[in-house]
Amino acid sequence: MNIRTFSSQNIAEETAMALNELFAKQNGKEFLFLSSGGSSLGLLQYINPDNFGPHSTFCVLDERYSEDSSLNNFAQIEKSDFYKQINERGAHFIDTKIHKDKSGNNESMESLARRFEKELKDWAKRTNGIIIATVGIGPDAHTSGVMPFPENKELFDKLFNNESHWVVGYDAKEKNPLRFRITTTIPFFRKITYPIIFITGQDKKLALQKLLVEELHTEKLPDNNVDVYKTPCRIWREIPETQIFTDIKL
Repeated sequence: MNIRTFSSQNIAEETAMALNELFAKQNGKEFLFLSSGGSSLGLLQYINPDNFGPHSTFCVLDERYSEDSSLNNFAQIEKSDFYKQINERGAHFIDTKIHKDKSGNNESMESLARRFEKELKDWAKRTNGIIIATVGIGPDAHTSGVMPFPENKELFDKLFNNESHWVVGYDAKEKNPLRFRITTTIPFFRKITYPIIFITGQDKKLALQKLLVEELHTEKLPDNNVDVYKTPCRIWREIPETQIFTDIKL
């Protein structure tokens, strides 16, 4: 895996520079760009909007089922200069805010997940484009909205490893303070051409070590486990073009 380490001051701009290079290489060819939430949203201010146009589609990698615009990832992005700039250039969007029906009722979490999945699959059917994504990893080694389920592999596989589903809506319960999640799944992860992992902060050091056990030649780590249902971030080892950008010293 390609691992690049920068200072905390430069990490966002350096990661965005790599993204801009990928976007520019498409040279007008179709591409889909998915952004993780959280700290990854800070990368968007450094993205060159001139690489976007009618050939590009933007959405989030995972979503929080909430009407609160300070929590819903797409609603946050919609207020950004990045959104305004690429919208002006004709980019397309997959909107993951909660929609209302004709009676004014909110769509359910499951309905939003189905709509999101359908739009991803429709994009894939009508284009031969590549997929670029920024990827977050949490201190517990979750990635996107895929939480670890060390106590229940069967449930993990049902939620996140079903080949027919690219998106799932579920209740993470005590696993995360933002418990109602709509996330892309492992079968979709495998379709991402260029995953760009953006992982910062010393609280995530152990998660990064678990991802990089092979590179670190580490036989044993505290609470170490390489199974994906226990350490979801390890799924990115399967994607050859995965790059890691970090400020964590190992």
